[in-house]
Amino acid sequence: MANKSRPKKVKAPYRKYVAGEGFSKVSFSRQSSSSVTASIRKLDLYGTSFVEGDVVPVVSNYNHNGEAMTLPWELQKLIIQFASYLPPIETPKTRKHKLPQVIPSEFCLVCHQWYQYSLPMLYHSPRLSAYNFHSFVEALAMDRKKKNGELVYEVDLSTILQSGKNSYVSKLLRRCSKNLIKFTAPQTSFGYSPLISLKSCHNLKYLDLGLVSETVKLKELFAAIKNFKSLTHLSFPRSSIDCDGCEDGFQWPSNLLYLKLSGGLTNEFVRKTNWPMTIKTLEFSDCPQLDEQSIYIILDKVGNNLKHLLFYYPMPSLRDNSLDFIFRYCPNLLTIQLMIDYCTKWTFSEYMLTKMDNFERPLRTMILQSSGRLGMASKIHPDDFTIAILEDRLPCLKRLTVSEKLGWDMKSDDVEDLINAIEDQDGGLYSVY
Repeated sequence: MANKSRPKKVKAPYRKYVAGEGFSKVSFSRQSSSSVTASIRKLDLYGTSFVEGDVVPVVSNYNHNGEAMTLPWELQKLIIQFASYLPPIETPKTRKHKLPQVIPSEFCLVCHQWYQYSLPMLYHSPRLSAYNFHSFVEALAMDRKKKNGELVYEVDLSTILQSGKNSYVSKLLRRCSKNLIKFTAPQTSFGYSPLISLKSCHNLKYLDLGLVSETVKLKELFAAIKNFKSLTHLSFPRSSIDCDGCEDGFQWPSNLLYLKLSGGLTNEFVRKTNWPMTIKTLEFSDCPQLDEQSIYIILDKVGNNLKHLLFYYPMPSLRDNSLDFIFRYCPNLLTIQLMIDYCTKWTFSEYMLTKMDNFERPLRTMILQSSGRLGMASKIHPDDFTIAILEDRLPCLKRLTVSEKLGWDMKSDDVEDLINAIEDQDGGLYSVY
């Protein structure tokens, strides 16, 4: 005997997709349509609200002649690629609660063909953390036939602390070595084994070792990257670098554009190294052994080609006026960041900011930072920049960013004069902490 109190089974609205035919037409009964309407009556995606009692519209996939309409696989692939980069949908009624962005993992559940289209987007730049790092590496290690590691182009392990072992990092580099172009090393666990695996990443363009806290031998590092013809960005480890065995020098990557020096680089290493002339951006950060002479040795070789030069605190071996001659060595800079701890007002005087004979000094952005130590507020005055601008020593300066630790009174007349001077050449003064 049938149980009349048992709820009636309602068939979920579903349209079956058949390759070459499109979606099959689905019709709803009165009961099923009312059930579906009740479940989504408050849904509002594009500004149209469904209220109780309305019939849910079903989009027909047939033209006026009754023939099925289909989309080619190539066009569907383009739609999937375009939809995966769309920002979250926002309408006047959903501004407070934005709809989530569709991600490639959701496309993988539609059909096998969509799975094949979405897989490269899913593996292109995986978001790795301490929770999924081991699972991701094991999945690549076990998947030897599909070779999904060849779909990985960018790997960022900056969030990996103690969960990444040398064996896991080494295994990850081996599996993703074919097409890997960007790699950010973890804060720990980057020793000899990952350096050996790094040799197989011949297409690498971006290598960031700035977070590594272990000792890295510089000789082994350059032995791993010496054949990287595509490498353009290189950041040295910040904690320590072993320079033993580097007296004979070594070969830099041939197309290096960005170089960040940090760690235990020695003055002897600087003097005996043939610095690449292709560098356009140079940064100094946490170099406790480099003194003033070593910095000017580097700038004497590559200073004319530099477009961006940045200094960070601390640099313990520098004096309070070590960077005063910086513009003498780098006349073609577009951006410069200076620490007030290592320069004085003479940096911007007519003796250092000399006028160029054949062209105007192209400097457009200047950033002044300070450690906030006592006595830093009186080293540079706003009038030093005002006079330099009025005398056309900085004719192209558009953005001057100063730290609040300099102690300038932004409401004073001296700062107002500086603002007026820099606004006359379509620039601006900005204050940051």
